[in-house]
Amino acid sequence: MKDKNTIKERYDELGGSLYDLRYTEEQKAKYQLIMDELDQPKLLLDNGCGTGLLFPLLDCTIVGLDLSSKLLEKAKERTSEEQYLVHGDSEHLPFRDKLFDAEVSVTVIQNLSTPDKFLEESIRVAKQGSTVIISSLKRVYSREEITRLIKSDELSIKKVFTSENVNDWITVSTRK
Repeated sequence: MKDKNTIKERYDELGGSLYDLRYTEEQKAKYQLIMDELDQPKLLLDNGCGTGLLFPLLDCTIVGLDLSSKLLEKAKERTSEEQYLVHGDSEHLPFRDKLFDAEVSVTVIQNLSTPDKFLEESIRVAKQGSTVIISSLKRVYSREEITRLIKSDELSIKKVFTSENVNDWITVSTRK
């Protein structure tokens, strides 16, 4: 079981600048793959937004949520007028039901002690027909495991894929 405080402390200690130095290239490769799967939404949740690397790639209202206040400090530098940051927990989202047109969560699920709760919350805040994109580290979940984890009565998986230059499985689903 993963301890949420340990995860938060690890990312807070890493800080925004070091996080960007270590992960920007790979995260951008993931985001490029995701952009090819995402229609331009009106309101998107970046669940586990880190330093906000996704923000400049979209022209819509974005709410970025992260557990690490240090990563959010760096993300603030990337926000524009229609982009907002929330310090919060991916397993207990502080949003009303059926709010978001799309949700993206990159390399978060494998850090959680209750990935089922994360998925339940992700589904709860997604509008019917919205796109839910979740990436997970291949070294933590096999393709079959992540497919089995994400598949539910309320999510229809459209695609599970990867690319040579990323370490994640990317799942693209539609909220039923």
